[in-house]
Amino acid sequence: MTHTLHRELLRYVGIRWQRLQGRISGLYFHRVTYPVQVWLAFGRPSEFRPQLPWWQPFVYRWLVITGWYRPRQRPPWASAD
Repeated sequence: MTHTLHRELLRYVGIRWQRLQGRISGLYFHRVTYPVQVWLAFGRPSEFRPQLPWWQPFVYRWLVITGWYRPRQRPPWASAD
């Protein structure tokens, strides 16, 4: 009986954790990633450079630490811009 209760509790917490992470990830995409992608696609015009929110570095680190975002690894032969 307690084993089933424990499993259900873990399932409940896991679902809530995934929902929280999904919301944080979606917020980061809509407020940070997408505007930067659009700006880059239009050739980086300086007058339309996106202004990142103050919380961007904190949310980025959170997503990396929790494993929901993996930064791209550049191959050794790629040139650094």
